[in-house]
Amino acid sequence: ILSPNYPQAYPNNALESWEIRVPPGYGIRLYFTHLDIEPSQNCEHDFVKVMSGSRVEGQLCGQKTKQYPGSHILEEFNVSYNNLTVTFQSDLSNEGSFTGFVAYYIAVGKPLAAIWFVAVIYLAESEETHYPATIRYVCNEPYYTLNSIGCGIYRCAASGKWVDEEEKTELPVCVPVCGVPHTPVEETGRIFGGVFAKSGNFPWQIYFYNPRGGGALISDHWIVTAAQVLDENPNPTVYAGLLFVGPNALREASPIEVDNVFIHPNWTTATEHRTNFDNDIALLRLKKPMTLGPTISPVCLPGTSSDYDPQTGTLGFVAGWGRTEIKRTSMKLKAVKIPVKKMDVCRRVKPDPPADMLTYIFTDNMICAGDGRQDSCQGDSGGAYVIQDPHNETRYYVAGLVSWGLKCGTYGLYTKVANYVDWIVEIMNQYKD
Repeated sequence: ILSPNYPQAYPNNALESWEIRVPPGYGIRLYFTHLDIEPSQNCEHDFVKVMSGSRVEGQLCGQKTKQYPGSHILEEFNVSYNNLTVTFQSDLSNEGSFTGFVAYYIAVGKPLAAIWFVAVIYLAESEETHYPATIRYVCNEPYYTLNSIGCGIYRCAASGKWVDEEEKTELPVCVPVCGVPHTPVEETGRIFGGVFAKSGNFPWQIYFYNPRGGGALISDHWIVTAAQVLDENPNPTVYAGLLFVGPNALREASPIEVDNVFIHPNWTTATEHRTNFDNDIALLRLKKPMTLGPTISPVCLPGTSSDYDPQTGTLGFVAGWGRTEIKRTSMKLKAVKIPVKKMDVCRRVKPDPPADMLTYIFTDNMICAGDGRQDSCQGDSGGAYVIQDPHNETRYYVAGLVSWGLKCGTYGLYTKVANYVDWIVEIMNQYKD
């Protein structure tokens, strides 16, 4: 909001009002970055007034200094209601050629989008936002990056709008970086016979409590898991950023609030003894976006090309807190590196009695993986089987989700995520803020 004629001197005998309205349920933050109004006692002559209905929130005049060192804010108002009126008035004489004011407002409350606020760096000693000032937008790297193609530099155009190098006015947004572990994953063995993970190895790892299971963060707002994890509890308690899941660790941690659960429509209703795990995939939408950091960040989804259809021998990591070779669940995250195998290898596994291998269903929506010694097991279901991105060796994508197996410690079946990317994207877009 700019006073009349800004940045030139405002006219005499001016009277102008601006109505600020934001969606119901939100408040307003209004702040002034420039204030140069002829002073008077009680600001009775020239002034800018902030009102909500008949209530006066403030009346300003004179020349203000910065509230805090390094801040460009001179005065601010934070109100819990969703409308404000800003009125500017001047009398018959602007004797000092005062230039008026510059103010900004933003809706505040529950976040409408999974966006981290970008930081602004002023590319000059002054923090003024006048024409032709230049700024650069930056994100909280390495966990977020700008969604713009350019370098994030914008200048204040004569039109009063910020424009990039191509004169476009759309401002950049910080989006999550996916598939990059804060602590690089070391070569290792397997969950069923695997090794303990280190903090930051698998920042996308999600823990499901009761029944125990896993999942993967695929954005700051969404989790993917196996549908079977939700069969017993459609309202799960989930955690992110954990390495240990013992009682003490869970007492100190805060569960993530889940807003919606989406089970794949072709997942069959549970039976007493399930033999069909086709379409074993589900999505969870979070009430609030996760704040990303070294122990919480998403894994990438597969691309659409055939390069993301893992071939026999391709190695991938899987992690979890499931049952180990000593028949106990693990209190600390364990991980393993295992190869993709031909489906016939999984078909030949002989289950423990009374299970009959001939009753189980194998489909093209599954990936067979393992080395015959190390394996995922009960309590690992839903966790991500991640493989190095074929086009970017610094990133991992979720190739599979721990689904089922005929016998722990041999070979396992993983939901082939590439076959469900269209469904995942459709749901995410449908419920986009």
